[in-house]
Amino acid sequence: MSFKTALRPIAAGICLALSASGALAQVADSPLKFDGAARIRFEHLSWNPDRKGTLEFDTIRLGYTYDDGQFLSSGRERYYHYSTRQTGASEGTSLLMNEYLWGGFRFADKSEIHVGQDIVPFGALKYASHNFFESMAYYAGYEDTYAAGIKYLRQDGGLSTTLAFFPSDGGHFLGDADNMSVLDGRDSLRYSNHLMKQYGREERNTFVARFAYAFEMGGGKSEFGVSAMSGELAATDSSLSGGRRNAQAVHYTGEFGNFGVKLETINYRNKFSGNGSVDGNWWSACDNDCVIIGSYGFTNRMAAKGNIDIVSLSYKIPGSIGPFSSFRVYNDWSQLRKSASGYDRSWQNVTGVEFGSGAWWIMLDVARAKNQPYMSPVFGDALAAGGSSNTTGTRFNASIGYYF
Repeated sequence: MSFKTALRPIAAGICLALSASGALAQVADSPLKFDGAARIRFEHLSWNPDRKGTLEFDTIRLGYTYDDGQFLSSGRERYYHYSTRQTGASEGTSLLMNEYLWGGFRFADKSEIHVGQDIVPFGALKYASHNFFESMAYYAGYEDTYAAGIKYLRQDGGLSTTLAFFPSDGGHFLGDADNMSVLDGRDSLRYSNHLMKQYGREERNTFVARFAYAFEMGGGKSEFGVSAMSGELAATDSSLSGGRRNAQAVHYTGEFGNFGVKLETINYRNKFSGNGSVDGNWWSACDNDCVIIGSYGFTNRMAAKGNIDIVSLSYKIPGSIGPFSSFRVYNDWSQLRKSASGYDRSWQNVTGVEFGSGAWWIMLDVARAKNQPYMSPVFGDALAAGGSSNTTGTRFNASIGYYF
């Protein structure tokens, strides 16, 4: 059976599950819970005449959690369909990708161990931002990022300690598409951004440590933390040399009544000699200053070394308007400062509001960005050298989702 044929009953089953979500309500004392969502989006891209005021399908996702007090597990799978407007080609495509899948054990002291594809414990968790697009750290592989390995979590009063070892970045586990001609290789069929095997680089044997301390200050709750990462930057092509991948972060999150703040700075280094990649389907070989990173079926060049800065502010608005409540406004700013000479800075600023009504959740975002592959006219080289002209864009996005 072809993947395209197989997707039809899968998508139909997901839709039936969503429509019957009331019947799927979980028994209160059951350790096994299911969750899901279906989202559409309305968007306007200032630089793309084919995507000005268009309504697009976003995703259908299904997941589960299991927690009986001792044994733990969680997983989530996503389905997408890209229209020709999204692929920029004469054909669209449908794809599946795994977000995470792990099993674990909780010890008597409440510490936990997880094995499988799990979130990388680096930086402000789970997100260093509030908006639909996340921050520059996501596109560089340091926010909302998942890999395959083992993770240990411990809480001692206000101090949380997380140690992890990831032999693999997880690859395109449970990922496939029915039309690869409009995507850049199967290794890019993944939820989070990683270096691309088809371009000669792969993340292996990565150690991560995160320490964070929660405390009360100024009538609110704060968390200050540091994270460090070091791993092997393996060469999957004999023409490239192996290397190391290192990153450090300092992060702070705070909530003071209705006001929230997230601050983070990241320094990352992909160290190797010679070229950073080999020739591939979309891009020619990188020199020593860049690597190829990818997710969601797409790939981009990225500066091999750089710094990421994040400032995210939010405010929860009390009350309701008609059936809508839980309003929160936010402004998320982030930038990528590249170490290579001649590489232009990348930045994005997203101002938005989110609110809900029952199982519905809506996010309205206005993004302004420069040298950002999904928020500005520059694609492919945006996170590396950047564009020579017309590098700034505006993107409006309305995400409308039903969650159960």
